[in-house]
Amino acid sequence: MRLSAEESGEQRTVSDRLLMIMDAVATSPGEVGLSELVRLTGMKKATVHRLATDLVAHRMLERGPYGYRLGLRLFELGAHVPASRRLRTCARPFMTDLVTATGETVHLGVLDGAEVLCIEKLTGRRSAPSSTSIGSWLPAYCTALGKVLLAFSHDSVVEPALAEPLAQNTGTTITDRGQFLRELARIREAGVAYDREEWAAGTVCVAAPIVVESYVGRDGHRAVAGLSVTGPAGRLQPARVASAVRTAALTISRCLGLPQLR
Repeated sequence: MRLSAEESGEQRTVSDRLLMIMDAVATSPGEVGLSELVRLTGMKKATVHRLATDLVAHRMLERGPYGYRLGLRLFELGAHVPASRRLRTCARPFMTDLVTATGETVHLGVLDGAEVLCIEKLTGRRSAPSSTSIGSWLPAYCTALGKVLLAFSHDSVVEPALAEPLAQNTGTTITDRGQFLRELARIREAGVAYDREEWAAGTVCVAAPIVVESYVGRDGHRAVAGLSVTGPAGRLQPARVASAVRTAALTISRCLGLPQLR
Protein backbone atom coordinates (compact mmCIF):
# COMPACT_ATOMS: atom_id res chain seq x y z
CA MET A 1 0.00 0.00 0.00
CA ARG A 2 1.29 3.44 -0.96
CA LEU A 3 0.32 7.01 -0.21
CA SER A 4 -1.08 8.92 -3.15
CA ALA A 5 1.40 10.85 -5.26
CA GLU A 6 -0.57 14.03 -4.61
CA GLU A 7 -0.25 13.57 -0.87
CA SER A 8 3.32 12.36 -0.63
CA GLY A 9 5.02 13.95 -3.61
CA GLU A 10 7.24 10.84 -3.58
CA GLN A 11 6.45 7.16 -3.91
CA ARG A 12 7.33 6.15 -0.37
CA THR A 13 5.43 3.32 1.24
CA VAL A 14 3.28 3.88 4.29
CA SER A 15 5.76 1.74 6.21
CA ASP A 16 8.56 4.10 5.15
CA ARG A 17 6.59 7.06 6.47
CA LEU A 18 5.75 5.38 9.76
CA LEU A 19 9.40 4.52 10.32
CA MET A 20 10.47 8.07 9.47
CA ILE A 21 8.15 9.38 12.18
CA MET A 22 9.36 6.87 14.78
CA ASP A 23 13.00 7.56 13.90
CA ALA A 24 12.41 11.30 14.26
CA VAL A 25 10.85 10.82 17.69
CA ALA A 26 13.55 8.36 18.78
CA THR A 27 16.44 10.66 17.90
CA SER A 28 14.96 13.82 19.41
CA PRO A 29 15.41 14.79 23.06
CA GLY A 30 12.17 14.85 24.99
CA GLU A 31 8.76 14.94 23.37
CA VAL A 32 8.40 16.04 19.74
CA GLY A 33 5.56 18.31 18.70
CA LEU A 34 3.59 17.94 15.49
CA SER A 35 5.19 20.96 13.80
CA GLU A 36 8.67 19.66 14.61
CA LEU A 37 7.76 16.23 13.23
CA VAL A 38 6.62 17.89 10.02
CA ARG A 39 9.96 19.69 9.78
CA LEU A 40 12.02 16.60 10.56
CA THR A 41 10.21 14.27 8.16
CA GLY A 42 9.40 16.69 5.35
CA MET A 43 5.85 15.33 5.17
CA LYS A 44 2.61 17.25 5.08
CA LYS A 45 1.09 18.14 8.42
CA ALA A 46 -2.12 16.19 7.74
CA THR A 47 -0.10 13.10 6.82
CA VAL A 48 2.09 13.28 9.93
CA HIS A 49 -0.93 13.83 12.16
CA ARG A 50 -2.84 10.89 10.72
CA LEU A 51 0.10 8.47 10.84
CA ALA A 52 1.16 9.59 14.33
CA THR A 53 -2.42 9.05 15.52
CA ASP A 54 -2.30 5.50 14.15
CA LEU A 55 1.03 4.89 15.93
CA VAL A 56 -0.45 6.15 19.21
CA ALA A 57 -3.44 3.81 18.75
CA HIS A 58 -1.04 0.89 18.41
CA ARG A 59 1.06 2.09 21.39
CA MET A 60 4.13 2.61 19.21
CA LEU A 61 4.00 6.27 20.23
CA GLU A 62 2.53 8.03 23.23
CA ARG A 63 1.07 11.52 23.28
CA GLY A 64 2.39 13.73 26.08
CA PRO A 65 1.73 17.33 27.06
CA TYR A 66 4.45 18.62 24.73
CA GLY A 67 4.23 16.16 21.85
CA TYR A 68 5.02 12.58 20.96
CA ARG A 69 7.40 10.10 22.60
CA LEU A 70 8.16 6.43 21.95
CA GLY A 71 5.54 4.02 23.27
CA LEU A 72 5.91 1.03 25.55
CA ARG A 73 4.89 -1.36 22.78
CA LEU A 74 8.31 -0.89 21.19
CA PHE A 75 10.01 -1.93 24.44
CA GLU A 76 7.71 -4.94 24.70
CA LEU A 77 8.58 -6.04 21.17
CA GLY A 78 12.30 -5.47 21.66
CA ALA A 79 12.31 -7.63 24.76
CA HIS A 80 11.25 -10.59 22.59
CA VAL A 81 14.21 -10.39 20.18
CA PRO A 82 16.01 -13.69 20.96
CA ALA A 83 19.60 -12.45 20.66
CA SER A 84 18.96 -9.31 22.69
CA ARG A 85 17.00 -11.19 25.32
CA ARG A 86 19.69 -13.82 25.83
CA LEU A 87 22.45 -11.22 25.94
CA ARG A 88 20.66 -9.15 28.56
CA THR A 89 19.71 -12.24 30.58
CA CYS A 90 23.33 -13.42 30.67
CA ALA A 91 24.73 -9.97 31.39
CA ARG A 92 22.36 -8.63 34.04
CA PRO A 93 23.66 -10.61 37.07
CA PHE A 94 27.25 -9.54 36.35
CA MET A 95 26.16 -5.97 35.71
CA THR A 96 24.46 -6.03 39.10
CA ASP A 97 27.71 -7.24 40.67
CA LEU A 98 29.59 -4.32 39.09
CA VAL A 99 26.99 -1.85 40.32
CA THR A 100 27.27 -3.27 43.84
CA ALA A 101 31.07 -3.16 43.77
CA THR A 102 31.44 0.34 42.28
CA GLY A 103 28.21 2.15 43.09
CA GLU A 104 28.42 3.64 39.60
CA THR A 105 26.45 3.31 36.35
CA VAL A 106 26.91 0.17 34.25
CA HIS A 107 25.98 0.04 30.55
CA LEU A 108 25.60 -2.78 28.05
CA GLY A 109 25.78 -1.70 24.41
CA VAL A 110 25.98 -3.04 20.87
CA LEU A 111 27.61 -1.47 17.82
CA ASP A 112 25.57 -0.34 14.83
CA GLY A 113 27.58 1.54 12.24
CA ALA A 114 29.23 4.56 13.83
CA GLU A 115 27.05 4.46 16.95
CA VAL A 116 26.44 2.34 20.01
CA LEU A 117 22.94 1.35 21.08
CA CYS A 118 22.48 1.08 24.85
CA ILE A 119 20.42 -2.07 25.46
CA GLU A 120 20.74 -2.20 29.26
CA LYS A 121 21.62 0.26 32.01
CA LEU A 122 21.87 -0.22 35.77
CA THR A 123 22.51 2.57 38.26
CA GLY A 124 24.18 2.37 41.64
CA ARG A 125 23.98 4.16 44.94
CA ARG A 126 26.49 6.78 43.78
CA SER A 127 25.43 7.07 40.12
CA ALA A 128 25.54 10.62 38.79
CA PRO A 129 22.65 11.97 36.68
CA SER A 130 23.09 10.83 33.08
CA SER A 131 21.51 11.55 29.71
CA THR A 132 21.77 7.90 28.68
CA SER A 133 18.93 5.41 28.90
CA ILE A 134 18.00 2.07 27.40
CA GLY A 135 17.54 2.79 23.71
CA SER A 136 19.98 5.73 23.68
CA TRP A 137 22.46 6.06 20.83
CA LEU A 138 26.05 7.07 21.64
CA PRO A 139 28.85 8.05 19.26
CA ALA A 140 31.33 5.20 18.92
CA TYR A 141 34.55 7.19 18.40
CA CYS A 142 34.50 9.11 21.70
CA THR A 143 32.98 6.62 24.15
CA ALA A 144 34.67 3.68 25.87
CA LEU A 145 31.91 1.32 24.71
CA GLY A 146 32.23 2.47 21.12
CA LYS A 147 36.02 2.34 21.06
CA VAL A 148 36.20 -1.16 22.53
CA LEU A 149 33.61 -2.42 20.03
CA LEU A 150 35.45 -0.84 17.10
CA ALA A 151 38.74 -2.25 18.36
CA PHE A 152 37.30 -5.75 18.20
CA SER A 153 35.63 -5.32 14.82
CA HIS A 154 36.88 -5.93 11.29
CA ASP A 155 38.42 -3.08 9.30
CA SER A 156 35.28 -3.07 7.14
CA VAL A 157 33.39 -1.85 10.22
CA VAL A 158 36.01 0.67 11.39
CA GLU A 159 36.48 2.44 8.04
CA PRO A 160 32.85 3.62 7.62
CA ALA A 161 32.81 4.73 11.27
CA LEU A 162 35.71 7.08 10.50
CA ALA A 163 34.33 8.31 7.19
CA GLU A 164 33.02 11.54 8.71
CA PRO A 165 35.22 14.09 10.54
CA LEU A 166 35.50 13.31 14.25
CA ALA A 167 33.91 16.17 16.17
CA GLN A 168 35.85 17.77 19.03
CA ASN A 169 33.42 17.33 21.94
CA THR A 170 35.95 18.15 24.66
CA GLY A 171 39.62 18.96 24.97
CA THR A 172 40.50 15.26 25.19
CA THR A 173 38.44 13.96 22.26
CA ILE A 174 40.58 12.12 19.72
CA THR A 175 39.89 13.69 16.32
CA ASP A 176 42.98 12.64 14.34
CA ARG A 177 42.39 9.48 12.31
CA GLY A 178 45.93 8.11 12.76
CA GLN A 179 45.86 8.72 16.49
CA PHE A 180 42.47 7.04 16.73
CA LEU A 181 43.68 3.91 14.90
CA ARG A 182 46.65 3.72 17.27
CA GLU A 183 44.22 4.00 20.17
CA LEU A 184 42.26 1.01 18.81
CA ALA A 185 45.49 -1.00 18.57
CA ARG A 186 46.26 -0.25 22.23
CA ILE A 187 42.73 -1.28 23.21
CA ARG A 188 43.06 -4.62 21.40
CA GLU A 189 46.28 -5.27 23.29
CA ALA A 190 44.96 -4.21 26.70
CA GLY A 191 41.48 -5.69 26.35
CA VAL A 192 39.84 -2.53 27.74
CA ALA A 193 39.02 0.96 26.49
CA TYR A 194 38.87 4.25 28.36
CA ASP A 195 36.81 7.37 27.87
CA ARG A 196 38.95 10.13 29.39
CA GLU A 197 36.27 12.83 29.35
CA GLU A 198 36.21 12.49 25.55
CA TRP A 199 32.44 12.47 25.15
CA ALA A 200 31.45 14.74 28.01
CA ALA A 201 33.58 16.85 30.31
CA GLY A 202 33.56 15.53 33.87
CA THR A 203 32.61 11.95 32.91
CA VAL A 204 34.99 9.00 32.59
CA CYS A 205 34.40 5.40 31.64
CA VAL A 206 36.06 2.02 31.16
CA ALA A 207 34.70 -0.71 28.87
CA ALA A 208 35.53 -4.29 27.89
CA PRO A 209 34.32 -6.37 24.94
CA ILE A 210 32.00 -9.35 25.18
CA VAL A 211 33.48 -11.70 22.60
CA VAL A 212 32.18 -15.16 21.73
CA GLU A 213 34.76 -17.21 19.85
CA SER A 214 32.28 -18.68 17.37
CA TYR A 215 30.58 -15.35 16.68
CA VAL A 216 31.23 -13.08 13.73
CA GLY A 217 28.36 -10.67 13.39
CA ARG A 218 26.91 -8.61 10.59
CA ASP A 219 29.55 -6.58 8.73
CA GLY A 220 32.40 -8.25 10.60
CA HIS A 221 31.58 -7.43 14.22
CA ARG A 222 33.77 -9.68 16.36
CA ALA A 223 32.35 -8.44 19.66
CA VAL A 224 28.79 -9.33 20.57
CA ALA A 225 28.54 -6.28 22.84
CA GLY A 226 30.45 -4.06 25.23
CA LEU A 227 30.22 -3.64 29.01
CA SER A 228 31.19 -0.43 30.80
CA VAL A 229 31.31 1.40 34.11
CA THR A 230 30.79 5.17 34.01
CA GLY A 231 31.17 7.82 36.69
CA PRO A 232 32.33 11.33 37.56
CA ALA A 233 35.95 12.13 36.75
CA GLY A 234 36.55 13.41 40.27
CA ARG A 235 35.52 10.13 41.87
CA LEU A 236 35.78 7.15 39.53
CA GLN A 237 39.27 5.90 38.71
CA PRO A 238 38.69 3.77 35.59
CA ALA A 239 42.03 1.94 35.81
CA ARG A 240 41.12 0.65 39.29
CA VAL A 241 37.89 -0.99 38.11
CA ALA A 242 39.17 -2.09 34.67
CA SER A 243 40.05 -5.58 35.88
CA ALA A 244 36.57 -6.10 37.33
CA VAL A 245 34.92 -4.89 34.11
CA ARG A 246 37.11 -7.14 31.99
CA THR A 247 36.43 -10.15 34.21
CA ALA A 248 32.67 -9.55 34.08
CA ALA A 249 32.77 -9.21 30.28
CA LEU A 250 34.77 -12.43 29.98
CA THR A 251 32.31 -14.29 32.20
CA ILE A 252 29.38 -13.03 30.10
CA SER A 253 31.27 -14.13 26.98
CA ARG A 254 31.57 -17.64 28.39
CA CYS A 255 27.90 -17.64 29.35
CA LEU A 256 26.88 -16.72 25.81
CA GLY A 257 29.25 -19.28 24.32
CA LEU A 258 27.62 -22.20 26.12
CA PRO A 259 25.09 -24.26 24.13
CA GLN A 260 21.49 -23.39 24.88
CA LEU A 261 19.44 -26.06 26.64
CA ARG A 262 16.15 -26.79 24.94
